[in-house]
Amino acid sequence: MALTSTQISLRQQLAATGTFNIETLLPGEEWSRPELGEVRHVLSMITLNDMQLADRLHVKERTVRKWRKGDIRMVFTTWCCLCQVAGLGSLLD
Repeated sequence: MALTSTQISLRQQLAATGTFNIETLLPGEEWSRPELGEVRHVLSMITLNDMQLADRLHVKERTVRKWRKGDIRMVFTTWCCLCQVAGLGSLLD
């Protein structure tokens, strides 16, 4: 699925910060696992509170809190969902 102009713009803004590893937005084998700062940044782009996000992704609210604290190592599928909810588009080919 092609990215929209809004999604492209959001990704360009992240890249322009110089502090966000844009390789975390690459698909599949090219993907780099995000660091805590990148996870927090994407979570900050999501307008849902922790309970709403947990409900949306069918996880426990405690899991969302662990993502924010860096207590859980981010996996690709979860990161794909977070990026999609944040408006960054799909990371899947």
